[in-house]
Order: sequence, then C-alpha cells, then structure tokens
Amino acid sequence: MKSLLHLFTASALSIICGSTISHAASVNTIWVDNATNGPPIIQEYNLTTGALLDQITAPQGNNGRGIVQIGDDLYYTSANTGSVFEYNYVTNTDLGTVFTIPGSSGLSTIAYDGHSLYVGDYTGTNAVYKYSLGGTLQQTLHLANCTGFCDGLEYANGSLIENRSDGGNVYDKYDLSGNLIQSDFITSPTGSSTGIAFDGTHFYTDDVFSGGSVQIFDVNGNHTGQLAFTGQNYYLGEDLSVNYSVVIPSTVPLPPALPMFGAALLGLGAVGYGVKRKAKAASIA
Repeated sequence: MKSLLHLFTASALSIICGSTISHAASVNTIWVDNATNGPPIIQEYNLTTGALLDQITAPQGNNGRGIVQIGDDLYYTSANTGSVFEYNYVTNTDLGTVFTIPGSSGLSTIAYDGHSLYVGDYTGTNAVYKYSLGGTLQQTLHLANCTGFCDGLEYANGSLIENRSDGGNVYDKYDLSGNLIQSDFITSPTGSSTGIAFDGTHFYTDDVFSGGSVQIFDVNGNHTGQLAFTGQNYYLGEDLSVNYSVVIPSTVPLPPALPMFGAALLGLGAVGYGVKRKAKAASIA
C-alpha cells in the first residue's frame, strides 16, 4: 500500500505542478535575406555543410534586409519600404503585408522573442519597433550604441543583440527595454558584418561582401569559426535567421481536466493512507 500511495502522490503532484510541456529540437538550416536592386532574394542553407537548399525571389518589397523564420513562414523587410511581409516557403504562398510602420520609408533587420517582432529602423535613427504578429505596436526602443542604419538584430536568451552600424563589426547587448547591458558583446573578424542569428548554442554573423561566409560565436560572444555557403550564384546577405519555433521552445498548456484528475489521484491516495492508519490503530488496540 505504501508503494501504491507513493505512486499516486507522485503522479498527482507531477500533473498538478507540471502545468506545461516544453518542446525543443535542433536547428538544421539558416535563411538569408539579400540586398538587391529589386525584389529581395531569400535563400536557405544547410547549417552544417553550407549547401544552398532553396532560393526565393520575394513577391513583395525592394532591396532585401531583415528576415525571421517562424515555422513554415518567413517574415521579411526591405530597405525601401516601411512594411513587414510574410511568405510561406513550404506552399510558396505570398501572405502579403503583415503590417506597415507609420512614417517609415525603410526597415532593417528583424528578430522574434516568441511573441513579438522587433524591427529595426532603416532611415537613420536608432529606433527598434516592437510589434505583435497581429500588427499592434507594443513599444518603441532606442538602442543607444546604434549610429543609424544598423544591420543586424537578434533576440537571444532574453536580450537583444544589435550591430552598431551599417556593415560594422561590433554587436552590443541590450535588455528588452532597450537598456545597454554589454558593449562589444561580439566583435566579428570581418569588416562588413550585417545580420546575426542565434540557434540556441551559437551566434552567426553575416558579411554582406563575403560572397557567402558567416562567422560563428559561442553564447558568450567568443569567435569559434566560420561557415562557407556554397551553390549560390548571387549573395549580398543582409540578415540571417534560423527557425525561432525551434530555438524558442513552445510551451503547451496541459488540458484543463488533467490537473483535476491529478487532484483526484491525490485524494485517493490520502483516503488509502487514512484507511491503513485506522487498520493499524485497531490492531494495536
């Protein structure tokens, strides 16, 4: 009975206390949005071999800049419009304009924190706009070390990482309110660095004039190597993104009935324990 009681109690507590289930997986590919003289050229590469896997001529925008992958959807920006666009790369479906930022004539690189998009301005200010996926402006941040036209913005472990300039090689770390946490968090060995991505273990920084070479850094910003992209006939990479749906584990709520079931198990265990105590007391008497 004692072992059964422990089983009931452990099962009940795990169900009652564990109200969510987290899922995580590994990242296998990385996306690039390229600068162009026309529609953005968006490419997917194998993150291990660097081989080109897919290339899309985006149906919206002009002169590619930012990119974010969330599941099967790509969110992207361009230097000559103030809109964020969406494209499903699995079905090759143009999902149109997600939202347009009033007064903006150009947007830079973008990031995603699991709930909201962070969109860098590309008109010379240090503004970063936080928007819901539904198109509601939630906050406007001003990142102090950005000197304007800052190419490279990423969310990682509760912080924002942003390039200090247009094609600079220094990235600073900020909190989600825009306060500077750490200057010179990453310093790339290349001089024309742009976009940045984080796969949960490593950072990757792009170089717009490299022809397809990204630098790799550990979670503390230390340079660990590089990856060469191959198979492309065009490359002016401005931003990078891996699948945020994988990097930021989804938290799935348990069905409402399960905690009730757990409480019932706990009650059953308590009843069994009470019966055993009464039986023991009777035998002693």
